[in-house]
Amino acid sequence: MAALQGGAGTEGWAHPSLEPGELTIPLGLSAWIVQAAIGLPDAFGVLLSLRAALVSAAGLPPAEEPVPLRVADHATALHSLGTYLFELFGRAARHCGATPIELAERVLALGLSV
Repeated sequence: MAALQGGAGTEGWAHPSLEPGELTIPLGLSAWIVQAAIGLPDAFGVLLSLRAALVSAAGLPPAEEPVPLRVADHATALHSLGTYLFELFGRAARHCGATPIELAERVLALGLSV
């Protein structure tokens, strides 16, 4: 799955600060968008597909996992979804007893295409 390529196998994930002005998530999303050659408007849908795959791979009950709202501003929507996905990776990994990297590898093993 293109949304995860480059992330699987990475040694340890640092938890970015979610304070205003923190650039870890926006820069990571920007790098992914460029690397995946995906348009800004399409990125939100791809990340929602990643969310669905992550929920499935972790065995989380889909009906209990919130669906992020999409606001009109693409950059704001992506930042919000990126922050949500970062937190979801940790929560989902704890749920299934895996590290975030192991969970990312499970998602990749599903062979999903987006």
